[in-house]
Amino acid sequence: FLELDLETDEYINAQCLKLIENDMSVILCIGETEVEFEKDLVGSVCEIQLKKGLAGISAEEMSRVVIAYEPVWAIGTGKVATPEIAQTVHAICRDILSGMYGEEIANNTRILYGGSVSPESVDGLLAQPDIDGALVGGASLSGESFGRIINFQTAEALQAA
Repeated sequence: FLELDLETDEYINAQCLKLIENDMSVILCIGETEVEFEKDLVGSVCEIQLKKGLAGISAEEMSRVVIAYEPVWAIGTGKVATPEIAQTVHAICRDILSGMYGEEIANNTRILYGGSVSPESVDGLLAQPDIDGALVGGASLSGESFGRIINFQTAEALQAA
């Protein structure tokens, strides 16, 4: 993260390009600070981070890219975006990707949510249509917590069982 690690957009883009060049996959993490969130700058921040982070990555290479929306204010703090907030930001990201690469690639790009994902928050988050998975940090240190998260099942899957 730019704010935490003092990494520049250019450095992050160079890392993404190097991974793609070496036939590896990329998880591009984006997200706003608490101040940016409070000033309603989430969409602008994510747009800048996506456009700069993905610069030089072709439409064909996007199959090897995963986006992770991790609001900086939620990392390791126990704070988590509500499912509605996370869905709104994920939809914004998908719209940005659609403008960059077209609707099909935008719809096929996995966008994960990260930011204090827990057994208590996973159901609401992963029930959202634009949230394709979770990037789990601290909760992965507890086998019971992590097991609950990775064994998440959608409401449709539970009804079918």
